[in-house]
Amino acid sequence: MSSRKLVSVQEITNIEPIEGADRIEVARVLGWRVVVGKDMGLKPGDRVAYFETDSLLPAYDPRYKSFQARGQKTMMVGAKEITGHVLRTMKLRGVYSQGLIMRLDELGFRYTPAVGTDITDKTNVLKYEEPLPMGGAQIGRFDAPCSKSDAPRLQTLTDYWDEIKTLKATPTVKVDGTSTTLSMDERGHVHVYSRNWELDPMSANMRLAKRFQLDKMLWPGMAVQFELCGPGIQSNRLKLPAQRPFIFAVWKTIARSTATNGRRECRILPYLNSMNTSGH
Repeated sequence: MSSRKLVSVQEITNIEPIEGADRIEVARVLGWRVVVGKDMGLKPGDRVAYFETDSLLPAYDPRYKSFQARGQKTMMVGAKEITGHVLRTMKLRGVYSQGLIMRLDELGFRYTPAVGTDITDKTNVLKYEEPLPMGGAQIGRFDAPCSKSDAPRLQTLTDYWDEIKTLKATPTVKVDGTSTTLSMDERGHVHVYSRNWELDPMSANMRLAKRFQLDKMLWPGMAVQFELCGPGIQSNRLKLPAQRPFIFAVWKTIARSTATNGRRECRILPYLNSMNTSGH
């Protein structure tokens, strides 16, 4: 359900030198700067495969063999463990590099897809998710009445920048934690989800949500998404004294008109993350 393209075909817009570097340079793709080897012979106008950060390059795929020595992580996908190298922002020769660029022929493409083509499935790449530190058994797949919690990064939306600049927006801080979705079905039952799975109603995620009374904010067909942050989660970069939620999206299911056969859809609602979540 995510609209984020982890790997897509993009066009090099510029090549920039790195001071004092003989073998590497910077390639610009969309709004990103990526350090590449000069031996790749890239030039403006070339179409390449761009991998976003958080992409897991699976060890079982021989196309990514050379990356595995740089470090590996393992995550569960269904009942299977997948091990691979995870792309993170790096700093090389004083230059930040975000993502990875590979030539399309390196990935086995014998043709050149159109710019913007999503090739995530063809590259076997997955979005890496940290192991859920809160505990709670998986009891089903994510089927909340809203999209999953990841979203396209702003740097990938350069084609829409002129339109984006006309919109009113409130800047917020992207906090690093554990993504959680809480929803109420039409029967009034509350469900809790990680990014990909429904969790046991007795999970620590649900207990914390109830502690902050998030379940009492819902009505049937509504969902709220938040990041759980604090001790034991993502190194607690905010140095919080206790775990707490940061709400970033609120959804409501609404009925469509009779012209659409009475179907229902879920729309995101305006929200403000200023609720009192300091603890009870």
